[in-house]
Parts: sequence; C-alpha cells; structure tokens
Amino acid sequence: MDGMILSLTQGLTRAGSSRWRMAAGALAASLIVPVTIYMPDSWLVGSAGKIIFSMGIVLTAFTFTSLRAFFVQWVTFYFVTFAIGGSMMGVHFFLASEVDVLKGAVVTFSGGYGDPVSWLFVAAGCPSAYVFTKWRFNQIQIHQLKYEDVYEVEMTWNGQTAVCKGLVDSGNQLIDPVSRKMVFLADPSVWKQLLAEGELEKLTEEEVLASLHELPETIQSAVRLVPYQAAGISGRLLVTLMIDQITVKTSEGPLVIKQPLVGVQHQPLTRDGLYQMLIHPHVMVKGKSA
Repeated sequence: MDGMILSLTQGLTRAGSSRWRMAAGALAASLIVPVTIYMPDSWLVGSAGKIIFSMGIVLTAFTFTSLRAFFVQWVTFYFVTFAIGGSMMGVHFFLASEVDVLKGAVVTFSGGYGDPVSWLFVAAGCPSAYVFTKWRFNQIQIHQLKYEDVYEVEMTWNGQTAVCKGLVDSGNQLIDPVSRKMVFLADPSVWKQLLAEGELEKLTEEEVLASLHELPETIQSAVRLVPYQAAGISGRLLVTLMIDQITVKTSEGPLVIKQPLVGVQHQPLTRDGLYQMLIHPHVMVKGKSA
C-alpha cells in the first residue's frame, strides 16, 4: 500500500528515484504501524512526529534535488495518501463496517488480527482506490493540457456568426496546395449555426463531386476540395468552405484570419464537448492577422 502511494506520488511530481529507493521508502513508511501498536505513547505517533516521519519517507524514496522540489514531493505524498485513504474510508462507511478510534486514528474493528472479510476489504480496496485515483489524476492532467490551448473562436460567413471553442492542434499541418491557405476543421455543432437544415449532409466528398450544382450559389462559390492524408487513409479529398473570417480570442488580443478554409466534419471532434474546432498551429505564430 505504501509502495502504491509512493509510486503515484512519483508519477505526479516526476521525482527521481529507483526501484531500491522506492522499496526502501515503502519499508520506512510501513514502520509507523508497529510504532503505533507497540509504542502508542511515542512522540512519533503525535502530529509533529508524523510530519518528521513523512519527511524521512520522502527523502528515502526520492532523490533530493532542491528544497522546493522536496516540498512539492512531500505535499503531494500527503495529498495522494488522503485521496486513496478517503476513497477507502468512503467505501468503508458505505458498507457500514465497524470502526473505532484509537489514539486519534480511525481503524476497523473486528477483534484479534482481523477476519477474512476485513482483510479482503483492505486487499481489494487499496488497489482499487489506487487505480481510480491514478485514472482521475491522469484525466485532470489531460484536460489541463487541453484547456491551455483552447480558445474562444468566432466564425463569420454570409453575415452570420458562429461561436465555438477551438483547440490549437500541432498535428494539423493541412494546407491547400493551390491557394496555400491554412485549413481549419469544424464539427457539426459549428456548421449548424451557419448552414440551413439539410445543407450540411450534402457537404460530403461524394455529394459534392456528384451534385455540387444542387447546392445554393453561396456554397458553390465557397467550396474547395483539399487533398489530405491521415493514418491508414490516402488519396482523399476534404470538403472545405472559404468563409469570410475567423477570430481567435487570446489573452494578448484577437487573431484575425481573413478568408480561411474550414474543413467540414460530420462527427463531433470530441466526446466531452471540450472544443468544436481544430485551429491550425501556424495561426498562433503569424501574429494578430494572417
């Protein structure tokens, strides 16, 4: 259990360590159990003793690089401990197991050295809490990375404006080989703000090649077919529209792109709705207008 906590702490702080140091740290952390049981009046059982003891655990498990890094590791160690412990305590109370308070510590009560049910709860509960906590931390980090590159975007075309969230996608290097214009991508929630009902369904590669003349004149004049390649896909054409303007709102001011090409996506770009457009990365380095 202590090894799991130290492993998760290392993952969150990127602290330097080794297998031997992690094993030694886990062993040092587990020593608090016999101290609590056999020396309940020891100063190590008190708050000050636990603080010093936890610092020793962190110094044992991770390589010391600086006082600031050590403090971050120490605080994260406590945070992870409370997160996993809180998860187990929540499940414990939900299952209505018997508990007792001994020297300020909440412990399960079953008599003797415990029964198979209580040990099974600990054996299954701690790994489950570890996996769940690690998964949630990973999700938070992923969303944080996304949020750092998400901006409010306005698309203007034919006197109408669509508002959405755009993600700067470093992997999107698509450029129209004829006009050399950057290509953005927008999902259906954006196009439905600009197109009439039924028009979006006709903006597919097959429909455009077969019956472009059936679309309104404004769409016919705006359509551009851009060749693209993707993983496992080659020789395809992306249906794009040349719209009037895109405005990306940043903390340093708006970035205005005149007559950009915006690819038509018929599926949402993300399931969680975090963003609805992929912004070409060149926009962020060209300045306030492109």
